[in-house]
Amino acid sequence: MLSARKKSARKKTGKPEKLQTRLFRYILLPSALVLACLTVLFCVYSSRLLIQREQDTLQTLSDSIKNQVENKLNGLDNVSSNINYYNRKHPFLTGQMNTDLNTTRGRLIINYLQIANGLDYKADQINLYGLSGSAIEMGKITKNYSFTADEVPWMDEVLDLKGKKMIGTPYQTTRYSTGNTDADWYLSLFRATLDSQNQTIGVTETIGTCKHIFQGILNYQNTADNPAQICIFDSSGTLIYPYQTDSSESQRYGSYYSVVKNRKENSGSLTDPQTGIHGRYAVSVSQYSGWTYLILQPNAVILQPVYQMLRLILAAALPLLLTSVLVSLLLSRNLARPVEHLKHVVQRMQLDTLGQERITDYIVPYQELDDLYQQFQIMSDSLHQSLQELETAKKLELNSRVLALQSQMNPHFYYNTLACISILAENGETEEVAAMCQKLSSIMRYITNPEESEVTLEKEFRYLEEYMYCMKVRYQDSLRFRISLREAMREIRIPKLSIQPLVENAVKYGTGNLPPWSISVDSFMDENQWYVTVTDSGRGFDKTVLQQLRQRLADVDAHPERELAKLKIGGMGIVNVYIRWQMDCRNEKAIFDFGNTREGHAFVRIGRQKNECQQTISGSGQKPDEKKEE
Repeated sequence: MLSARKKSARKKTGKPEKLQTRLFRYILLPSALVLACLTVLFCVYSSRLLIQREQDTLQTLSDSIKNQVENKLNGLDNVSSNINYYNRKHPFLTGQMNTDLNTTRGRLIINYLQIANGLDYKADQINLYGLSGSAIEMGKITKNYSFTADEVPWMDEVLDLKGKKMIGTPYQTTRYSTGNTDADWYLSLFRATLDSQNQTIGVTETIGTCKHIFQGILNYQNTADNPAQICIFDSSGTLIYPYQTDSSESQRYGSYYSVVKNRKENSGSLTDPQTGIHGRYAVSVSQYSGWTYLILQPNAVILQPVYQMLRLILAAALPLLLTSVLVSLLLSRNLARPVEHLKHVVQRMQLDTLGQERITDYIVPYQELDDLYQQFQIMSDSLHQSLQELETAKKLELNSRVLALQSQMNPHFYYNTLACISILAENGETEEVAAMCQKLSSIMRYITNPEESEVTLEKEFRYLEEYMYCMKVRYQDSLRFRISLREAMREIRIPKLSIQPLVENAVKYGTGNLPPWSISVDSFMDENQWYVTVTDSGRGFDKTVLQQLRQRLADVDAHPERELAKLKIGGMGIVNVYIRWQMDCRNEKAIFDFGNTREGHAFVRIGRQKNECQQTISGSGQKPDEKKEE
């Protein structure tokens, strides 16, 4: 059952995997997996650590920015509070909003305002607005002027606060610019001006430049390598900082505020609703100004050290990985190469070369493989020795069977010849009887000589001439024969009595029609092959006989030993000659063909190939062109 499962798995997976490929993968994959796991663990740990540190940094930065900006706002608030305090103690503003500043009273007002502003000039500009439309400006511009209600839309809102502060939003104006200076950005803090009776007499506006108020943010953004995005919103969600933005940027920053305003946490993760960029945020809300300070930092910036370290790891891992690839490749090759060599040795191995190649001379790097080579060599030597013993036994058996076959052939031909001599004697042809006796004596010496199992074609053809002479005497003028042997073929050695049975069959079956009969024995030779063809003038092979002969020869090829045991005198003919010829041509390519000529006469061809041409064994029934025969 296990074997069946293995076969089924092999059918499903196709060709088995190479040993070198599997070893290469098993050696390389663990190192690659370990490196990948360590890299992933490093990235996860480092990312979490950096995010936590950045989260703390953002929170600290948010509190720091809030304190810096609040200090600037508190300075503006203190100036307006001081003005109210001085006016209550020394009512220098009550009924004096339209006082000419060039007068003594006007200069006194300027002195009080400068004292309230302090030596460090907390406000860049102080404006005092009366309820009757008169105003006093002191700072970058010092003068009296009149205003309308449209110019101060915030007036009523400030008056309703009854002396509490109101912080405006950044605005851009050239009013306080001198010369060709471009418009600058300012931020105002408003407070109702009260007298000693807490009665409202006007509004105090303390103005600071946005560069001064947000100086800490600007310094941070100018000096930091990857500064975080800082946004400031008032209590209504209006963008305070950055103040130099267009409508699309203001909308994008406003989307940040919409995301975090309902969150209870002061820090966490944030995804830009418009760009989808992930980041971290920290929020600080001021109780003093009501402003919300939002600090944003994209994950790409936070994790930049991880990305840099990852690139360094990859840069360092690439040579290590290549080294691992080379090492694993060399190890797998060193292990797979001897196995591959052994496979080629097995593929090259043939029965005739068994034991000739000494694979133990091959240098093997591993003891286990060397043991395998030693055992394979022992097995090869044992098989070679067993094969030699088997071949020797077969040769002895074949020789004994061939000798037995020759002893069967002797009386066969002897009976036929004696019958012919008897007829000649009855007819009183003494000379012919004497000649026949001489021929028969020569033929019997040729047949019964046990020392010659192989003879030359010249000697075999000389025997054929003596045999055909006997047949000519028997059939007289009714039989004509022609025997032709090429000069170059005379010394070719063949098994004795290989052609005579074919000639005997030709005489037997070629004389079944009306005389005259003709028998021809022709030879052919070129650079690739040689063969001898025996042709008669009879009716040829019947189709059924041809089919039976082909089947019998196929049985001989499939079971040569079994068919060899069937060699007998009654079966001497094409099959027996084929068996003997195949035994003799073991190391050469045999030619054995039979069939009918174009004229319908029978022929049998026997020969050998000289080169690596395929063995020619046929029953095609088609004789080659006569130009190939002598």
